[in-house]
Amino acid sequence: MSTPITAKVFQAGNSKALRLPRGLDVKAKSYEVTPTASGFIIVDPKAEARRLKALQALRGSAPDFPDHTT
Repeated sequence: MSTPITAKVFQAGNSKALRLPRGLDVKAKSYEVTPTASGFIIVDPKAEARRLKALQALRGSAPDFPDHTT
């Protein structure tokens, strides 16, 4: 598991914003934010789609591995 980072919250007009550290190397222009009981989860939807596509490309590549999707 990775080490937690600290992101500062600041006011931007009538909105709140998160200032993310440069070390995160944020490339996406927008993110999906999902509220949770203890805060929220931020996901880059394009990166998530690329990971899903790569995972789907592997489907069936190991015939001895059980397929639990059906």
